[in-house]
Amino acid sequence: MMKQLFTSIGHAVDGIVDLVKRENNAKIHVISTLLVILVGLRLEFLAIEWLWISLAVAGVWVAELINSALEKLVDLVSPEEHPLAKKVKDYAAGAVLVMAIWAVFVFCLISLPHIWMWLAFSR
Repeated sequence: MMKQLFTSIGHAVDGIVDLVKRENNAKIHVISTLLVILVGLRLEFLAIEWLWISLAVAGVWVAELINSALEKLVDLVSPEEHPLAKKVKDYAAGAVLVMAIWAVFVFCLISLPHIWMWLAFSR
């Protein structure tokens, strides 16, 4: 049972690593995630703020993984261009965009007051 669990986790990690290697947007997500973490550490986010930030970041990653999986599946079942295949890809990409906009909103909502206080009182 434990071997099967570790095998499953290994496959999941392989998927994430492959995504980062092959997809430019995933590379952008890696850089964005690292920047958000560095800013959060510098501004000393509170635990509840980290909770919201981590949910937003995880949401972007989940959306990107699902989007990429759907793109690969669509390419497999419809290698030629088809209007419905395009719609599936566009909808999945739209989901990533919506989640990314939400993540930016959450980050701004949390970080801007910290930045304001830091600028106001660091003199």
